[in-house]
Amino acid sequence: MTPFTRTTVALAAFTALQVASAQDSSSNNAELGTVTIEGSRDANSLHLDDTSGTASRLGLSVRETPASVEILSQDAIQQRGARTFSEALRGMAGLSGGGPPSSPTTLSLRGFNSLMYLYDGVRSSGAGVTNRVQDTWNYERIEVLKGPASVLDGEGAIGGIVNFVTKRPDRSNPHKEALLSYGSYGSTRAAFGFGGALGEASAYRLDYSRNDTKVGTIERNGERIDHFTSGLLVDLGGSVKLDLSFDYLRDDNDAYWGTPLVPRSFATQPTNVVSTPDGRVIDRRMARTNYNVRDDENSSETYWLRARLTGQAGGGWSWRNEFSANQSKRMFRNSESATFVPPSSIARDQTLITHDQDFWLDRFDATHKGKIAGLDNRFVVGGEYSETRFGSQRRFSNSSAATAMQLRVPVFDPYTGYFDDNPALTTGAGNRADTFSRVKVASVFVEDALKPMRDLTLVGGLRHDRTEVDRRIWDLNAGSVTRFGASYRATSGRIGAVYDLSPQSSLYAQYTNATLPVGSLFLLSASNAAFPMSRGKQAEVGFKQSLPAANLEWTAALYKIELDNVLSRDPNNAATTVNNGRQSSRGLELSAVWKPTREWTLAGNLAALDARFDTLLEAGNVSRVGKTPPNVPERMANVFATYRPDGSKFEYFASLNHTGPMYTDNANQIRINGFTTVDAAVSYRLKNALLSFRVRNLTDRLYATWTGRAASQVLLAPRRTFEVSAKFDF
Repeated sequence: MTPFTRTTVALAAFTALQVASAQDSSSNNAELGTVTIEGSRDANSLHLDDTSGTASRLGLSVRETPASVEILSQDAIQQRGARTFSEALRGMAGLSGGGPPSSPTTLSLRGFNSLMYLYDGVRSSGAGVTNRVQDTWNYERIEVLKGPASVLDGEGAIGGIVNFVTKRPDRSNPHKEALLSYGSYGSTRAAFGFGGALGEASAYRLDYSRNDTKVGTIERNGERIDHFTSGLLVDLGGSVKLDLSFDYLRDDNDAYWGTPLVPRSFATQPTNVVSTPDGRVIDRRMARTNYNVRDDENSSETYWLRARLTGQAGGGWSWRNEFSANQSKRMFRNSESATFVPPSSIARDQTLITHDQDFWLDRFDATHKGKIAGLDNRFVVGGEYSETRFGSQRRFSNSSAATAMQLRVPVFDPYTGYFDDNPALTTGAGNRADTFSRVKVASVFVEDALKPMRDLTLVGGLRHDRTEVDRRIWDLNAGSVTRFGASYRATSGRIGAVYDLSPQSSLYAQYTNATLPVGSLFLLSASNAAFPMSRGKQAEVGFKQSLPAANLEWTAALYKIELDNVLSRDPNNAATTVNNGRQSSRGLELSAVWKPTREWTLAGNLAALDARFDTLLEAGNVSRVGKTPPNVPERMANVFATYRPDGSKFEYFASLNHTGPMYTDNANQIRINGFTTVDAAVSYRLKNALLSFRVRNLTDRLYATWTGRAASQVLLAPRRTFEVSAKFDF
């Protein structure tokens, strides 16, 4: 019996049990009837009156926050058919991405690829190095705070913060739900979740999802994800409550690292996926080929434990302590790079990397809501300490002619072979190394929101971080051990104002900054450890409005971001690295939801930006001034349309995504051309089930989403696929 069959049988048994239980309860308790879901409550909303812990710890609503905040609810995720984080995030204003198999949830936002990722409000240690593909089922919503935001969670948030919020216990909602889906090439999903009251004052929640997606249009490409999330909310008496969570995530994926560019003279079926000055293209004949080894491994296993203790202290004070710990192991064993070699070969490499990571964090804060000199005021002060231990084995094939010939394969019908553990392929300094890193971060922070006038709110915040890094590198080929450390001190701030033109309309302005290491702290080199962190700053103004009479919500934001202390080369000595580089971006973002009639709902967003290197020298004293950073599209737009005829059980949905061109390299010599895709779905509502048929990439467009392992290869997106699904609510 296959894993999916086992899951399906278990899910069917669970469904039958819940139906029987509901029927039995109905006959014994008239207060518990069948729950009928007539429509998504908040699938189409900008959530301006919702609070966002991602944007502030003060309990401010999105409307009250002097920043651009976007919330994507579980209802919207389901309506759009987003199965993974990457699919969900691409529909949000200004977000684009794809990412390689090593970090599949890699995004571009406001001109930068450096984003911070939170899991239930707790930072993911080493985001960018440790990102994993995840199914969206287990999450209540996704929140995005745009722009630099180190004042909230520390270093790394230049483009913004993405917070994935799991489904939480709720005594008042005994909702049970399940999902089954089947799609093209045998892709399957199965999931269930339930929760409710437990005893006199407690509540629980359990969710499980299994995602087995096969791309199909690219050989040996897909993901298998098992994700379990849980929550237990306990009332300890008085005002004290304890929220416990234990989560488990495992993924084991078939990895595709990109399709190489070839000369136009070689391609008999050239495409317009990319453009280059020398005429290289993606040949359609190669679009299905995966040049990775056949026994590739891309797996991870992560355990999360979290405990949140909250209470009231009297006099307007409340307190909260959050403890979080995770343990994760990852394995990457691949041939990642694929480069065309005339007349008809593909040169490859071999890489084996392991991660053994332990992380824990404890954060305490106290909040006061009251008055200062007769003025309404909210104030929070707290501290945080975290520690990460990160071990890694790193094996890389060398560049010798013998190794190159052994790993080379023909362009067409390649026998890609299996990973070769022969030590002769990894000779040379640095190609066989074991590393260990310990990162300790101690922080203090404060935020305040003051209302000097009834229509004006002033919001400010400060955070100070002390980061200590200890690195050890054992070079097994050179027989050497290198140990070094780095110490960083950083203070970040935010100041902003929100002016209410009316109860439904507000103007805001803010200035904020952030810090960013010049390289991953886990993988910091001895030479880069001497450089201070890069520093970013942003000025932003915006407008948020709800027009109930017109059934319209919309927001607008204008911003400018500058990042200093970027690694560059010394103009007087091109062999010397310095940190005088600088890059910037400026742009506009618009989002709106409009319900012109009872039957129609239209939602969409638009982002336009100008991102560039202001100062950057590379090897050979080559200037990149004025060039656009890689993987940054400067034009993005999304449109979502929902039509539900009055009295009908049918709902029709369509979405359009446009992503403008972007580059794979700092020199802007390889351009991934822009693309427009269309998805469509039709759903039918039964008493307690929603049946859906969905088509993704309706026009069967061939396009690329991100740079591959090398600048001369790109990650092609899946072609047209179909899916049928059934979502049950009890």
